Amino acid sequence: MMQLGQWQLETVSGGRFWLDGGATYGVVPKLVWQNVTPPDALNRIPFANHCVLARNGQHNVLIDTGYGSKLSRLDRSSYVADAGDPLIESLATLGLTPNDIDVVVFSHLHWDHAGGATRFDEARRAVPVFPNAAHFVNRWEWEDATSGAPELKGSYSAENFVPLEASGQLALFDGETEIVPGLWSRPTGGHTRGHQAFLLESQGEIAVYPADLCPASSHLRRMWCAAYDLYPLEMRRAKPELLGAAADQGWWILWDHDPAMAVSRLERHKSKEFTVCEQRPRL
Repeated sequence: MMQLGQWQLETVSGGRFWLDGGATYGVVPKLVWQNVTPPDALNRIPFANHCVLARNGQHNVLIDTGYGSKLSRLDRSSYVADAGDPLIESLATLGLTPNDIDVVVFSHLHWDHAGGATRFDEARRAVPVFPNAAHFVNRWEWEDATSGAPELKGSYSAENFVPLEASGQLALFDGETEIVPGLWSRPTGGHTRGHQAFLLESQGEIAVYPADLCPASSHLRRMWCAAYDLYPLEMRRAKPELLGAAADQGWWILWDHDPAMAVSRLERHKSKEFTVCEQRPRL
Protein backbone atom coordinates (compact mmCIF):
# COMPACT_ATOMS: atom_id res chain seq x y z
CA MET A 1 0.00 0.00 0.00
CA MET A 2 1.18 3.52 -0.79
CA GLN A 3 -0.26 6.72 0.66
CA LEU A 4 -0.35 9.66 -1.76
CA GLY A 5 -1.90 12.49 0.18
CA GLN A 6 -5.52 11.46 0.65
CA TRP A 7 -5.24 8.65 -1.90
CA GLN A 8 -4.51 5.12 -0.74
CA LEU A 9 -3.01 3.24 -3.69
CA GLU A 10 -2.67 -0.52 -4.00
CA THR A 11 -1.65 -2.93 -6.73
CA VAL A 12 -4.33 -5.35 -7.88
CA SER A 13 -3.24 -7.92 -10.41
CA GLY A 14 -5.10 -8.12 -13.69
CA GLY A 15 -3.17 -11.29 -14.53
CA ARG A 16 0.34 -12.05 -15.72
CA PHE A 17 1.05 -13.19 -19.28
CA TRP A 18 3.79 -13.54 -21.91
CA LEU A 19 4.17 -11.73 -25.25
CA ASP A 20 6.49 -12.04 -28.22
CA GLY A 21 9.63 -10.03 -27.48
CA GLY A 22 10.08 -8.79 -31.03
CA ALA A 23 6.57 -7.32 -31.12
CA THR A 24 7.10 -5.80 -27.69
CA TYR A 25 10.22 -3.88 -28.74
CA GLY A 26 9.31 -3.04 -32.33
CA VAL A 27 12.26 -1.66 -34.31
CA VAL A 28 14.80 -2.44 -31.57
CA PRO A 29 16.92 -5.44 -32.70
CA LYS A 30 16.73 -8.60 -30.64
CA LEU A 31 20.52 -8.48 -30.29
CA VAL A 32 19.94 -5.35 -28.18
CA TRP A 33 16.70 -5.93 -26.29
CA GLN A 34 17.49 -9.50 -25.21
CA ASN A 35 20.21 -8.10 -22.94
CA VAL A 36 17.54 -6.08 -21.11
CA THR A 37 14.73 -8.66 -21.12
CA PRO A 38 15.94 -12.21 -21.83
CA PRO A 39 13.26 -14.17 -23.77
CA ASP A 40 12.21 -17.77 -23.28
CA ALA A 41 12.76 -20.50 -25.89
CA LEU A 42 9.70 -19.26 -27.82
CA ASN A 43 10.97 -15.65 -27.91
CA ARG A 44 8.41 -14.53 -25.31
CA ILE A 45 8.94 -12.16 -22.41
CA PRO A 46 6.94 -11.81 -19.16
CA PHE A 47 4.37 -9.07 -18.59
CA ALA A 48 2.45 -8.06 -15.48
CA ASN A 49 -0.92 -6.35 -15.31
CA HIS A 50 -0.57 -3.95 -12.38
CA CYS A 51 -4.06 -2.48 -12.23
CA VAL A 52 -4.34 0.25 -9.59
CA LEU A 53 -6.93 0.50 -6.83
CA ALA A 54 -7.17 4.11 -5.62
CA ARG A 55 -9.28 4.91 -2.52
CA ASN A 56 -9.85 8.28 -0.88
CA GLY A 57 -12.77 7.61 1.48
CA GLN A 58 -15.31 8.77 -1.12
CA HIS A 59 -14.44 6.67 -4.16
CA ASN A 60 -13.04 3.23 -4.87
CA VAL A 61 -11.41 3.74 -8.26
CA LEU A 62 -10.01 0.99 -10.47
CA ILE A 63 -7.53 1.94 -13.19
CA ASP A 64 -7.75 -0.67 -15.98
CA THR A 65 -9.10 -4.18 -15.46
CA GLY A 66 -6.59 -6.66 -16.89
CA TYR A 67 -7.75 -9.47 -19.17
CA GLY A 68 -10.43 -11.01 -16.98
CA SER A 69 -11.92 -14.50 -17.25
CA LYS A 70 -13.18 -14.65 -20.86
CA LEU A 71 -10.01 -15.70 -22.69
CA SER A 72 -10.41 -18.82 -24.81
CA ARG A 73 -8.46 -21.93 -23.89
CA LEU A 74 -6.20 -21.33 -26.90
CA ASP A 75 -5.50 -17.70 -25.98
CA ARG A 76 -4.92 -18.56 -22.34
CA SER A 77 -2.39 -21.17 -23.41
CA SER A 78 -0.74 -18.92 -26.00
CA TYR A 79 -0.28 -16.05 -23.54
CA VAL A 80 0.50 -18.36 -20.59
CA ALA A 81 -2.22 -16.37 -18.82
CA ASP A 82 -3.23 -16.93 -15.21
CA ALA A 83 -6.24 -19.13 -14.57
CA GLY A 84 -9.56 -17.87 -13.22
CA ASP A 85 -10.23 -14.15 -12.84
CA PRO A 86 -7.01 -12.64 -11.41
CA LEU A 87 -8.47 -9.18 -10.80
CA ILE A 88 -11.44 -10.38 -8.73
CA GLU A 89 -9.18 -12.69 -6.76
CA SER A 90 -6.72 -9.85 -6.13
CA LEU A 91 -9.50 -7.53 -4.94
CA ALA A 92 -10.75 -10.27 -2.61
CA THR A 93 -7.39 -10.37 -0.83
CA LEU A 94 -8.07 -6.72 0.09
CA GLY A 95 -11.55 -7.55 1.36
CA LEU A 96 -13.33 -6.05 -1.66
CA THR A 97 -15.94 -7.41 -4.05
CA PRO A 98 -16.89 -6.04 -7.49
CA ASN A 99 -19.84 -4.29 -5.82
CA ASP A 100 -17.42 -2.05 -3.90
CA ILE A 101 -15.95 -0.39 -7.01
CA ASP A 102 -17.77 2.80 -8.04
CA VAL A 103 -15.41 4.18 -10.73
CA VAL A 104 -13.49 2.32 -13.46
CA VAL A 105 -11.22 4.24 -15.82
CA PHE A 106 -9.63 2.78 -18.94
CA SER A 107 -6.34 3.89 -20.44
CA HIS A 108 -7.59 2.24 -23.64
CA LEU A 109 -9.73 -0.74 -24.63
CA HIS A 110 -7.26 -3.44 -25.68
CA TRP A 111 -7.93 -6.93 -24.32
CA ASP A 112 -5.34 -6.81 -21.54
CA HIS A 113 -6.70 -3.50 -20.19
CA ALA A 114 -10.46 -3.85 -20.65
CA GLY A 115 -11.14 -7.60 -20.69
CA GLY A 116 -11.74 -7.74 -16.95
CA ALA A 117 -14.65 -5.28 -17.12
CA THR A 118 -17.06 -8.00 -18.29
CA ARG A 119 -17.60 -11.70 -17.70
CA PHE A 120 -19.71 -14.47 -19.21
CA ASP A 121 -22.95 -15.30 -17.39
CA GLU A 122 -24.51 -18.76 -17.38
CA ALA A 123 -25.88 -18.18 -20.88
CA ARG A 124 -22.40 -17.09 -22.08
CA ARG A 125 -23.52 -13.51 -22.51
CA ALA A 126 -20.94 -10.86 -21.65
CA VAL A 127 -22.17 -8.79 -18.69
CA PRO A 128 -20.51 -6.09 -16.54
CA VAL A 129 -18.35 -7.27 -13.64
CA PHE A 130 -18.70 -4.05 -11.61
CA PRO A 131 -22.46 -3.37 -11.34
CA ASN A 132 -22.18 -0.15 -9.33
CA ALA A 133 -19.39 1.52 -11.30
CA ALA A 134 -19.35 4.26 -13.91
CA HIS A 135 -16.85 3.25 -16.61
CA PHE A 136 -14.91 6.15 -18.14
CA VAL A 137 -13.59 5.89 -21.71
CA ASN A 138 -12.06 8.52 -23.98
CA ARG A 139 -14.48 9.30 -26.81
CA TRP A 140 -11.90 8.76 -29.57
CA GLU A 141 -11.00 5.40 -28.06
CA TRP A 142 -14.65 4.39 -27.96
CA GLU A 143 -15.21 5.48 -31.56
CA ASP A 144 -12.25 3.44 -32.80
CA ALA A 145 -13.04 0.40 -30.66
CA THR A 146 -16.65 0.23 -31.89
CA SER A 147 -16.00 1.32 -35.49
CA GLY A 148 -15.72 -2.16 -36.95
CA ALA A 149 -12.81 -0.94 -39.07
CA PRO A 150 -11.08 -4.00 -40.55
CA GLU A 151 -7.61 -2.65 -39.76
CA LEU A 152 -8.56 -2.51 -36.05
CA LYS A 153 -10.31 -5.88 -35.90
CA GLY A 154 -7.47 -7.60 -34.08
CA SER A 155 -7.10 -4.82 -31.50
CA TYR A 156 -10.57 -4.73 -29.95
CA SER A 157 -13.14 -7.27 -28.78
CA ALA A 158 -16.65 -5.82 -28.44
CA GLU A 159 -17.63 -8.21 -25.67
CA ASN A 160 -15.12 -6.46 -23.39
CA PHE A 161 -16.86 -3.08 -23.45
CA VAL A 162 -20.13 -2.92 -25.45
CA PRO A 163 -22.10 -4.42 -22.51
CA LEU A 164 -21.14 -1.32 -20.49
CA GLU A 165 -23.11 0.87 -22.87
CA ALA A 166 -26.09 -1.47 -22.81
CA SER A 167 -26.15 -1.39 -19.00
CA GLY A 168 -26.01 2.41 -18.87
CA GLN A 169 -22.61 2.38 -17.13
CA LEU A 170 -20.57 3.97 -19.91
CA ALA A 171 -19.27 7.53 -19.45
CA LEU A 172 -17.45 9.10 -22.40
CA PHE A 173 -15.12 12.07 -21.99
CA ASP A 174 -13.00 14.29 -24.20
CA GLY A 175 -9.44 15.44 -23.68
CA GLU A 176 -7.97 16.30 -20.30
CA THR A 177 -10.71 15.67 -17.74
CA GLU A 178 -10.98 15.47 -13.96
CA ILE A 179 -12.81 12.16 -13.56
CA VAL A 180 -13.27 12.56 -9.80
CA PRO A 181 -11.53 15.16 -7.60
CA GLY A 182 -7.79 14.45 -7.75
CA LEU A 183 -7.91 12.01 -10.69
CA TRP A 184 -7.11 13.49 -14.10
CA SER A 185 -6.96 11.96 -17.56
CA ARG A 186 -3.98 12.98 -19.69
CA PRO A 187 -4.43 12.29 -23.43
CA THR A 188 -1.26 10.85 -24.97
CA GLY A 189 -2.19 9.14 -28.23
CA GLY A 190 0.62 7.04 -29.64
CA HIS A 191 -0.41 3.54 -28.66
CA THR A 192 -3.97 4.19 -29.85
CA ARG A 193 -5.65 7.39 -31.00
CA GLY A 194 -7.53 7.74 -27.70
CA HIS A 195 -4.91 6.38 -25.32
CA GLN A 196 -4.82 8.05 -21.89
CA ALA A 197 -2.43 8.32 -19.01
CA PHE A 198 -3.91 9.10 -15.58
CA LEU A 199 -2.61 11.46 -12.90
CA LEU A 200 -3.51 11.11 -9.22
CA GLU A 201 -2.97 14.30 -7.20
CA SER A 202 -3.33 15.04 -3.50
CA GLN A 203 -1.66 17.43 -1.07
CA GLY A 204 1.07 18.35 -3.54
CA GLU A 205 1.96 14.76 -4.43
CA ILE A 206 1.45 13.27 -7.90
CA ALA A 207 1.55 9.74 -9.31
CA VAL A 208 1.11 8.99 -13.01
CA TYR A 209 -0.12 5.79 -14.65
CA PRO A 210 1.36 5.92 -18.19
CA ALA A 211 -0.21 2.61 -19.27
CA ASP A 212 1.08 1.58 -22.71
CA LEU A 213 2.69 4.94 -23.44
CA CYS A 214 5.57 3.37 -21.49
CA PRO A 215 4.48 -0.12 -20.42
CA ALA A 216 7.59 -1.01 -18.42
CA SER A 217 10.86 0.49 -17.20
CA SER A 218 12.60 -1.33 -20.07
CA HIS A 219 10.78 1.02 -22.49
CA LEU A 220 12.11 4.30 -21.11
CA ARG A 221 14.05 5.28 -24.23
CA ARG A 222 12.24 7.24 -26.91
CA MET A 223 12.73 4.63 -29.67
CA TRP A 224 11.92 1.59 -27.54
CA CYS A 225 8.30 1.25 -28.58
CA ALA A 226 6.11 -1.74 -29.35
CA ALA A 227 5.02 -2.92 -32.79
CA TYR A 228 1.48 -2.66 -31.38
CA ASP A 229 1.70 1.16 -31.26
CA LEU A 230 -0.64 2.51 -33.95
CA TYR A 231 0.95 5.98 -34.05
CA PRO A 232 4.70 5.52 -33.43
CA LEU A 233 5.70 9.12 -34.18
CA GLU A 234 3.18 10.40 -31.63
CA MET A 235 4.50 7.83 -29.18
CA ARG A 236 8.11 9.01 -29.62
CA ARG A 237 7.04 12.58 -28.90
CA ALA A 238 4.57 12.03 -26.07
CA LYS A 239 6.59 9.50 -24.06
CA PRO A 240 9.68 11.64 -23.29
CA GLU A 241 7.40 14.61 -22.58
CA LEU A 242 5.45 12.73 -19.89
CA LEU A 243 8.50 10.95 -18.47
CA GLY A 244 10.42 14.24 -18.42
CA ALA A 245 7.68 15.89 -16.36
CA ALA A 246 7.74 12.92 -13.97
CA ALA A 247 11.52 13.03 -13.59
CA ASP A 248 11.73 16.81 -13.19
CA GLN A 249 8.84 17.10 -10.73
CA GLY A 250 9.39 13.93 -8.69
CA TRP A 251 6.19 12.14 -9.70
CA TRP A 252 5.75 8.47 -8.94
CA ILE A 253 5.38 6.22 -12.00
CA LEU A 254 2.71 3.52 -11.61
CA TRP A 255 3.88 0.82 -14.03
CA ASP A 256 1.27 -1.34 -15.68
CA HIS A 257 3.24 -4.11 -17.38
CA ASP A 258 6.63 -4.13 -15.64
CA PRO A 259 7.13 -7.67 -14.27
CA ALA A 260 9.61 -6.59 -11.58
CA MET A 261 8.19 -3.35 -10.16
CA ALA A 262 4.87 -1.59 -9.72
CA VAL A 263 6.03 1.90 -8.78
CA SER A 264 9.20 3.96 -9.12
CA ARG A 265 10.62 7.43 -9.53
CA LEU A 266 12.76 8.46 -12.48
CA GLU A 267 15.66 10.77 -13.10
CA ARG A 268 17.17 12.03 -16.33
CA HIS A 269 20.25 10.21 -17.61
CA LYS A 270 22.88 11.59 -19.99
CA SER A 271 23.02 8.57 -22.30
CA LYS A 272 19.94 6.50 -21.42
CA GLU A 273 17.50 9.47 -21.41
CA PHE A 274 15.84 8.27 -18.17
CA THR A 275 16.63 5.76 -15.46
CA VAL A 276 14.90 4.43 -12.36
CA CYS A 277 16.21 6.02 -9.17
CA GLU A 278 13.77 4.58 -6.58
CA GLN A 279 11.49 1.59 -6.86
CA ARG A 280 9.04 -0.71 -5.09
CA PRO A 281 7.85 -4.15 -6.23
CA ARG A 282 4.26 -3.33 -5.20
CA LEU A 283 2.15 -0.40 -4.14
